[in-house]
Amino acid sequence: MNSIATKLSSGGRIVLPASLRANLGIQEGDELLLSISNGEVRITPKALALQNALNIARKHLLNASSLSMELIAERHIAAVTTMC
Repeated sequence: MNSIATKLSSGGRIVLPASLRANLGIQEGDELLLSISNGEVRITPKALALQNALNIARKHLLNASSLSMELIAERHIAAVTTMC
């Protein structure tokens, strides 16, 4: 997508043109994350950032054993050893 010119208005507000909102799949009221990288402002829909984080986590957890089952086993061992 090509750059779109807009102006900063009072209170630090900017208008995101309809074509940009449509491209991002965002609507009024959606939460956005703003970040700065190399002097540029990046706008990311919060839902997309969450989905990206979940995708990264899933890559690392697909072959992992059940964390809840590991915790239960550890607690069971700890309980048995304190009883002896």
